[in-house]
Amino acid sequence: SFDLMWKEFHFIRRVIFYHIEADQYASAVDCLKRSLSEALVSFYPWAGRFVVGEDGRVAVDCNDLGVEFVEASMDVSFKELEVNGFELKPLFGKLCQRIEHPPSNIFGIPLLSIQVTQLLHGGMALGYAHSHAVADGHSMWHFMNSWAECGRGMPISVPPLHDRTLLKIGVASKDSAARFSFGFPEAIKSTEATASQQAERKPSGLAQRVFHFTADMIKKLKGLAAEEDKGGFTSYEVLCAHFWKHITTARKLGDEATLSFAVFVNCRSRLSDPLPPRYFGNAVTMVAAFAAAGKLCSESFAASASRIREAIVKASSEGKFWDMLHWLELHDNLFTGDIMAPWMKIVPMNVASSFRFPVYDVDFGWGKPAAVRTARVTGGEGEMALFPGRSGGGSVDICLSLEADAMERLENDNAFLNF
Repeated sequence: SFDLMWKEFHFIRRVIFYHIEADQYASAVDCLKRSLSEALVSFYPWAGRFVVGEDGRVAVDCNDLGVEFVEASMDVSFKELEVNGFELKPLFGKLCQRIEHPPSNIFGIPLLSIQVTQLLHGGMALGYAHSHAVADGHSMWHFMNSWAECGRGMPISVPPLHDRTLLKIGVASKDSAARFSFGFPEAIKSTEATASQQAERKPSGLAQRVFHFTADMIKKLKGLAAEEDKGGFTSYEVLCAHFWKHITTARKLGDEATLSFAVFVNCRSRLSDPLPPRYFGNAVTMVAAFAAAGKLCSESFAASASRIREAIVKASSEGKFWDMLHWLELHDNLFTGDIMAPWMKIVPMNVASSFRFPVYDVDFGWGKPAAVRTARVTGGEGEMALFPGRSGGGSVDICLSLEADAMERLENDNAFLNF
């Protein structure tokens, strides 16, 4: 069910930039093709296609139809992109395939598409688009690093585990499903409540930016939170709280506007019988923190960080993990519908990706990436995509999508980057 809930979701698209000279480009492409074919022997679901099984459920037919591999070139200067810190640009969307699939037609399309693009002045972009129903972020970067090992002529050090019976629940329990909740405030569950909140917002077009937070900046945020709560907060908790508070101010919402901040939690290591890190697929739960805009902006930083922490604790609960599986089985295993409808009536934020993913370890033999970016922050207004900073040491790059007017106000908020 954790796989099936994503089957109608948009493909995940990321771009990895590399330094590579023009005279090395052809051999690099040959290396990528050869090593990809080797990696797919172990990661064979990527080469399959969605089908409807005999039991009526969507499944991956591992029929070896293959993945898509596209070669391209673009008259864009790699050096210019690098000088500008690989700031998000519309052209990034052209560096990987955009696989369109209406919910009624998810069959027959490749589950993974790779695009290699030669750039001017010594650069290359490796873009991918993949079905979230096959793998979550943890598994995708497991695959990417395994592919890179093949590129360096090494065996795959951590073979994937494809055993879906580890998350099989048998007959879904109504009692277990009834215990599950996404935590929406009661007012939000009404089809009439707060509908005006979205209507009152006047979109000014979306802007997308990358914000780099150094390890020292994050350490300072932790210190600010610790002044009010000695329990200590994680980097994730203080980053999310900091962005949530300042973005809420930049959005200029009414005090009574209902806000949500959705977090996704990898539960592989959080179960009493943990899943192996090499489990390939989806093992992510979701829950949200909620607040009224006025309350969030006026409360202490530690109080806002505590909201994020409480959401993570709820999402990490083993009981919630299994209850969610039962709930999904009884709700057609869909991420949309009952899950997404309440979010349409509030002012949302959510986090994609993770700064713990080993994105800069994807070295095919010509060095680690110069940058890793999302092709576009596809979750819409209010989504953050997190990546580790290239400099390491706990730095983080945050790709953010926000209404243009709100983004301008956020960038002009002196306390946002200077604290």
